[in-house]
Amino acid sequence: MSGTSLKILAIDDDPADQELLRRFLEDVPGYRIELECLTGLEESFDEDVARPVDVIFLDYLLGRDNGLNKLQNLRARGVKTPVVILTGQGDEGLVVDLMRAGATDYLAKARLSPDNLARVLRNAIRVGELERQAAVSQENLRLAAKVFENVLEGVMVTDAHASVLSVNPAFTSITGFSTEEIVGKNPNILRSKFHSAEFFQNMWGLLSTSGQWRGEIWNKRKSGDVFLAWQTISAVRNDAGKITHYVSVLFDITERKRHEELVRYQAYHDVLTGLPNRQLFHDRLTQGLLHARREGEMLGVMFLDLDHFKEINDTLGHDAGDQLLREVASRLKVSVRKGDTVARLGGDEFVLLLPKIKQIDNLTFLAAKVLESMRTPIKLAAGEFTVTTSIGISVYPRDGDKPDMLIKQADEAMYRAKQDGRNSFQMASN
Repeated sequence: MSGTSLKILAIDDDPADQELLRRFLEDVPGYRIELECLTGLEESFDEDVARPVDVIFLDYLLGRDNGLNKLQNLRARGVKTPVVILTGQGDEGLVVDLMRAGATDYLAKARLSPDNLARVLRNAIRVGELERQAAVSQENLRLAAKVFENVLEGVMVTDAHASVLSVNPAFTSITGFSTEEIVGKNPNILRSKFHSAEFFQNMWGLLSTSGQWRGEIWNKRKSGDVFLAWQTISAVRNDAGKITHYVSVLFDITERKRHEELVRYQAYHDVLTGLPNRQLFHDRLTQGLLHARREGEMLGVMFLDLDHFKEINDTLGHDAGDQLLREVASRLKVSVRKGDTVARLGGDEFVLLLPKIKQIDNLTFLAAKVLESMRTPIKLAAGEFTVTTSIGISVYPRDGDKPDMLIKQADEAMYRAKQDGRNSFQMASN
C-alpha cells in the first residue's frame, strides 16, 4: 500500500466509535495511516498526547470531561499538532467556540466516511505545515531580533524614502542619538562636512544600480564630534524588484584607524625627533632619483654628524643628549626648503635630501647655512652648549645614480670634513 504516512492519535471514550473511525481511516485513499486510540480518561493522557503525531482526532464528549477543555489544555501547553474535533452535535455556537480554542477542523460523527476524513486530513496537514512554517519563521524572527539587539555594529533600517524606521542599541551607543531622536528622521542627520555633494551622489548612484554601497565615511555624532565609520548600505527589494527598505550597518573605526596611522608613522619616523627615519628617507631618495632622471635635474644628499656628541652624552647624560638632538632636528628643518627632507638615521647622524638643485653652489650655500644655524648656543637643563657638525655632500648624477651610492659618497665626504678639523663641509670626491 503506497501513500503518505500519517500518525494519528484518536481520543474517544467510546470503543465502538474508535473502531468505526479505524475502519473508515483504513479506506482513506492516498494515505498509510498508523492509528493509536486513547479513551481520554487515562492518567497518562498528558504524556500520551505529547508524543509526536501528525493529527489528533478529539471527541467532544469525554465522560466527565469534554473535548473543549482538553483542546484548551493542549494549546495552553504549546501543543501545535492539528486537532480535528469529532462531535455528535451540530450547534454552530459550539463550532465557533471550538475553532476559537484552537481546533483545526471538526467533523460530525454522523458524517464519518473515507471521503470526509480525506478532506479533513488534507486540511489538517496543510494547517500543520503552515504552523510549522510559521514556527520556523517566528524563530528566525526571534533570532534576527536577538542579533539586531546584540551585534556590536550599529544597524539602521529605513523605508524606501530614507526615513529611519529602527536602529539597534549599538547604533545609539555609537552615534549618541536615542531611538526616539532618530526614528522618523533622514540619515543625513549624521552627515559631516568632510564629504562633497559628489561623494553622496556617487553613493546613491551605486545603490540604485548595484543595490549596495560600502566604504569609509566620516559621520557626525549627536555631540557634534565626527568619527570615521566603515559602513555598508544595502537596498532591500520586494518580489517585484521595487526597493522597499535600506539597511545600513556601520562600526566606528576611528580608534583603529588612528592606531594604524600611529603604527605606520612609527614605522617610518624617528621616535625621538619625529623626523623621517632611514627607511622613509631611502624611499623618498629612490622616488627623487626617478623624478630627477626623468626631468634631467640634479639632486643633492647631505650627510651630517654632530661633533663630539658622545662627550655631551657621557658628561650630561642621555636626557640632555636627547634634548640636544631634538633641537638640532628643529634647526635643520628651519634651514631647508619646503620640498626638502630632513631625516635622522640614528644616533647623531642626520641626512638631507635636496631635490631640484639648479647648481652646485646651492648645496654649498645650504651647508654654510646649516653650520651657521648651529652657532647659537642650545639651552639645556645643565646650561647652554654650542654644538658643531661635520657635513658631506654628494650630487646626482655626478657622484652616482643609486640611493646607496649617493649616501655612501656623502658619508665618506663627511668623514673627510671631520678629519679636516670638524665644523665644516666637504663635497664627494667623485
